[in-house]
Amino acid sequence: MNTMELEIGLYDWAALPCRSCANAAHVPGELLRMARARTREEARPRDIEFHVLQESWATATVVPVARVLMAGMADRGVAPVARNQFLDLLSSFVFVDDDELADACKDAVRAGTWSLYEEILSGDSKGSALLAYWLVKEVETTPARVERLLATARHLLPENLYED
Repeated sequence: MNTMELEIGLYDWAALPCRSCANAAHVPGELLRMARARTREEARPRDIEFHVLQESWATATVVPVARVLMAGMADRGVAPVARNQFLDLLSSFVFVDDDELADACKDAVRAGTWSLYEEILSGDSKGSALLAYWLVKEVETTPARVERLLATARHLLPENLYED
């Protein structure tokens, strides 16, 4: 069993809502499929958009999905292309139109913040590092830590990083 499967087992997915299906019972399979992906095309989320999230409108299922994605970020066996897709989804989840769901997703991200720091500091992908950095910046409660991260890892982030 891996970290994602451990987290997936905590939820009754058939009782969770889906925008396109009767329920979210199909979502765990989609998350595990993404985690096993080795190419960008394989890693694309097929049954997340229009199921869990449509543009910025989310169902309550977005929160357990965020928790599962963060569990996946803790698994270094998940390929970089899948990690990038996880980060992209998480970046959408923390800005959904429902403040309560957005806050719950931020809490899920915050619970695994060190995985995001590791993603940035690994130097594996500037794209993933950028997504992880914006998530850290959104959820980190210690501004000095974000400043230190940027000072330490600036060379691992895209050159055109906009900082206000």
